[in-house]
Amino acid sequence: MNITEQDFDLLTESIMGWKGNGWEVQADRFTNGVTFDWTACYWFNTPSNMILARTFLENNGHTFQQSYDENMGYYILLTNYDCHNMAVSA
Repeated sequence: MNITEQDFDLLTESIMGWKGNGWEVQADRFTNGVTFDWTACYWFNTPSNMILARTFLENNGHTFQQSYDENMGYYILLTNYDCHNMAVSA
């Protein structure tokens, strides 16, 4: 299956910068012991959207961490793939 960058973008519900944005204070809302050194966090409102987005990351050699945002009820992927340049400048 060929998933493009544009497809990936359409699958996401929301994206936010992760590293350096203070998410550590909300760590308890995420499952699977998320880490905070990733560049971006992508939210997905359905498991199928998250699986397709994960496939895009895998097929393009991007590492990621999968979790669930219990406050929002959405699946998330944390990764250094940053399609919207959400990273905080050092």
